[in-house]
Amino acid sequence: MQDPDETPATQRWDEARARWQARDADLRAVITWIEESRGAAAAADRRRAAGESRGPLDGALVGLKDNIDAAGVLTTAGSAYRADHVAVSDAPSVALLRRAGAVVVAKLNMAELAWGTMTQNPWYGSCRNPWDTDRTAGGSSGGPGAALAAGYCDLALGTDTGGSVRIPAALNGVVGLRPSVGTISTSGVVPVGRSIDTVGPMGRSAVQVAQLADALRAPDPTDPWSTVSDGLPATALIGKPLDGMRAGVARDFFFDELDDGIGALVEDFLRWLADQGTASAAVPDLRAADATEHCLRIIRCEGAAFHQERLAASPQDFSPDVRARLSSGMAVAGTDLVRSLEFRQRYRRRLAEVFDDVDVVVTPVVPVEAPVAAGESSWDPAGVLGRATVPWSLHDGPTLSLPIGFHPRSGNPVGVSLAARRFDEATLFQVAAAYQEATDWHTRRP
Repeated sequence: MQDPDETPATQRWDEARARWQARDADLRAVITWIEESRGAAAAADRRRAAGESRGPLDGALVGLKDNIDAAGVLTTAGSAYRADHVAVSDAPSVALLRRAGAVVVAKLNMAELAWGTMTQNPWYGSCRNPWDTDRTAGGSSGGPGAALAAGYCDLALGTDTGGSVRIPAALNGVVGLRPSVGTISTSGVVPVGRSIDTVGPMGRSAVQVAQLADALRAPDPTDPWSTVSDGLPATALIGKPLDGMRAGVARDFFFDELDDGIGALVEDFLRWLADQGTASAAVPDLRAADATEHCLRIIRCEGAAFHQERLAASPQDFSPDVRARLSSGMAVAGTDLVRSLEFRQRYRRRLAEVFDDVDVVVTPVVPVEAPVAAGESSWDPAGVLGRATVPWSLHDGPTLSLPIGFHPRSGNPVGVSLAARRFDEATLFQVAAAYQEATDWHTRRP
């Protein structure tokens, strides 16, 4: 896709729609293409011609994961029981997009109700990876990841609870941000676990994703988890050198059972960081295995609470695997949930201490290549795809998935994870933009 700064929005809209028509019978990335959005693209072109651009997102084509409301458009959340649900208003994040001039072009496929690390949706089809259509696009934001890689949109919004932005970003070769909890409103979003859910900006260019993150960062009185960030704008440090930055590497747990091809690319990235003048530091054991157990318990309980009435009244509204996972949350003892909530607080304090000593922590995103897509279950029974993402979901700060190349044997995309202290998205994008300035992985297309 051409640089959106140089190409009329209507031309890019036409090209994106043509790609969707040509490819999506195989990819199944889109649930609803919004035909009337071409009018918004034309309006952006008129503003540009009149010298009245609203900023860097004016005319950008944006896809939304289909659990995020856009007024007058279906919001299925990838479920059967919401197949006819039309949103009456925009989610606050979508309203901010429109205010910035972005063009919402499509609602994108996802794991059913965002419960899954793959997008094997039994109601809307199995979303495939544009780099290898025999493989999954990941999940639960598989549609956004695949749509970006296939060129259906410039940017996308996913949601991330246990890794649902970061996993498909890594598997599809795009940038995906799990922001600091509370900095982007989750109102108007069908939830998974309310206290852990985030809305995550995605795109091919780190600079554009940072611009998107800045446009969406705003307090929301309708969201009880919303907070005011005291950090720098996400774009604030882009272009500044990395020398003197302290980069930690969390090898315990995160590098266990790592595919050797992925491991080699992560080591290449670490060498690149060192070449920029960064200081390397080992990160002590973060108790990531315990964090995974406690994080998943909280998510299951919060998901069960949200769906409790429907589970009791209409269990047939859920596929068997999603129904089983939601039901498991009903069986958790209250005392166990309290222990998990207490662990989260201690874990966040421990991470804050780690970030007193380092600026970023580097880990793999996904320890294996994208699995072959098969069946209708979005669940990864072994927990492999979310192994390195779930522990970071207990962190209240930002985590970024950055594409760092292609697997030496299969040629499929590989990502690396960068995490920073709470409200420090700026440092993550400083690193990501510098890396993309020095490499061309993000410019390649399936």
